[in-house]
Amino acid sequence: MGLGEGEKYAKTSETKGETPAQVNRRRSRAVRQMPKLALAVASSCHLILAARARIGNGSDMPDFQPLLRSAGKRAKVTTVVADAGYDLERNHRAARMKMGVRSIIPPRIGRPSAKPPHGRFRRLMKQRFARKADRKPYGQRSQSETVHSMMKRNFGDALRSIKPERRQQEMLLRSLTHDIMLFCNQNTG
Repeated sequence: MGLGEGEKYAKTSETKGETPAQVNRRRSRAVRQMPKLALAVASSCHLILAARARIGNGSDMPDFQPLLRSAGKRAKVTTVVADAGYDLERNHRAARMKMGVRSIIPPRIGRPSAKPPHGRFRRLMKQRFARKADRKPYGQRSQSETVHSMMKRNFGDALRSIKPERRQQEMLLRSLTHDIMLFCNQNTG
């Protein structure tokens, strides 16, 4: 006598009696609830100028302009350095033409090609990165990674909240607490 459809899935240990569709839904739900924190950091002092928290997997590109605008309200921004996740001609235009800020973002989004990237500023970045003209300022991007590391070291790398809205609030609260701790250390030391 052959196994029924439901019995087949009950026999595998990985799926715990779930159909393949149920497994895919469960896995996609876990990805959708992944926390994501984007920061604008002053590289000279590790101060967080702006933060955006969201839940879900996706591109970093939508965070660039709001972060830059918020950071520009809190400090004088002359140069913005970002990783390739923010590479978009629209982001370069917003930084350079609307805000008067020099943008340094490696042009690595899209399929690898021998052709130059589309857009004036992305082509400029391709040329400057090819001749290593922006090596020193781009090296300051690691300061942002340092801030993420400091926050994980001080607050732990796991969020305690369960609900997505609370997770976003917790990430923003950690950013604020990080800045307060820097301010207190600066005044006491």
